[in-house]
Amino acid sequence: MQPALATRIDRLVELGWEPVTTTETSASLVGRRPFNWWLFLFVIVFFPVFGGILYLVFWLATSRMTVFLHQEGEEVHEAGDLWLVGIQEQQREAVAAQQRAIKERGFLAAMWPQLITFLLLLAAWVWLLRQVF
Repeated sequence: MQPALATRIDRLVELGWEPVTTTETSASLVGRRPFNWWLFLFVIVFFPVFGGILYLVFWLATSRMTVFLHQEGEEVHEAGDLWLVGIQEQQREAVAAQQRAIKERGFLAAMWPQLITFLLLLAAWVWLLRQVF
């Protein structure tokens, strides 16, 4: 395998992509787009019986993403769902910093703002549902 292609595949694997096929000059990798938790909660609240199950089935059916790599000379060409790769590469440093903070200070010390926000939103949903029903 060409060194530039192998390097790019390694970077994509670090982001969570899985190689499906590889040759000397090409490769394809698959992954899944992020799960939309806000839409999932919305569907569960407004369609409580089968809404969550239908969204899970929809996400599993439509979330598969593929990236194709091909090397010509020293240059690696990419095709496919590059928007997701771009988002992952942009968030890479922030996620790494968050993981370091959790490892150094502990989960609660590093994540308390997100935890409080989640609990406040959950309380708001419960209050809203009690007012409606």
